[in-house]
Amino acid sequence: MIDAMRTMLILIPVVMLACVQAGWSQGLQVTVYVGKPSYVIGDDIYLHGDVKVGGVAVANATVALEVRDPAASPIAARVLTTNASGRYDLGFKLPSGAQEGTYTVSVSCNYNGEAAAGAASFNVGAGFVFVVAVTVGRSSYKFEEPIALYGNATLVGVPVVGVLVAVEVEEASGTPVLVRVLETDINGLFTLTFQMPTGSSTGIYSVHVTTTYQGQTAVANTTFELKQVTNADLNEDGKVNILDIALVANAWGTHPGEPRWNPKCDLDGNGIVNIIDITLVAREYRP
Repeated sequence: MIDAMRTMLILIPVVMLACVQAGWSQGLQVTVYVGKPSYVIGDDIYLHGDVKVGGVAVANATVALEVRDPAASPIAARVLTTNASGRYDLGFKLPSGAQEGTYTVSVSCNYNGEAAAGAASFNVGAGFVFVVAVTVGRSSYKFEEPIALYGNATLVGVPVVGVLVAVEVEEASGTPVLVRVLETDINGLFTLTFQMPTGSSTGIYSVHVTTTYQGQTAVANTTFELKQVTNADLNEDGKVNILDIALVANAWGTHPGEPRWNPKCDLDGNGIVNIIDITLVAREYRP
């Protein structure tokens, strides 16, 4: 009997040490995890964790949570309560003026006279949160044609309604020829149809779009070409008919410098009178 008791006394410390090494601690534990390691300014941040005693979930435990920015200034502080599974959750949005860098998260919990703490971190970068886009209906237009512009504004991929968008059209020299202020609709879209001012020169024009929302400025640019009006009235008699077709037929297949070359018949300006020029005259043909 005495020998058996001695054996038990020897084995008890060994078993206790094995339990500790295996993680069977009877103490209070609180954890915290971040939804993902990196975010961009304006993102929603998700945090979660749990409280356990001896590996058993603790419901209705109070957890104090604090988030500090790269300058160690607190940007979020919450008191949370665990659910029936011993879990707590928190979601919050980074402000538009948030700093870039590493943020730290600390949690603490007091339960039945015991105290425990945990920590985690995540990184924040600038990213492209507020974005504006602009597109021209076509890459080139003639003088008499209306020009169409359209685009949209989004915040983290979500359409922004009612934001003001400044649109400016400039010549190659940088001189503005058109300025408009538009407002996005319920789908975050804006549209503009206009004609170039009288006397505008041919060439490439730039379109610049600027807008601001929640302290963020977004810009976008595109271009279009303004081409000369195609005039199929080659003999300038006020109408396009068989006489104009005859002029193109007479200059058919010629290049600049050849005897039958007529620059008026090269309507598309490609240096040869061919089927394209016949087609352009036929399009405006009125017998």
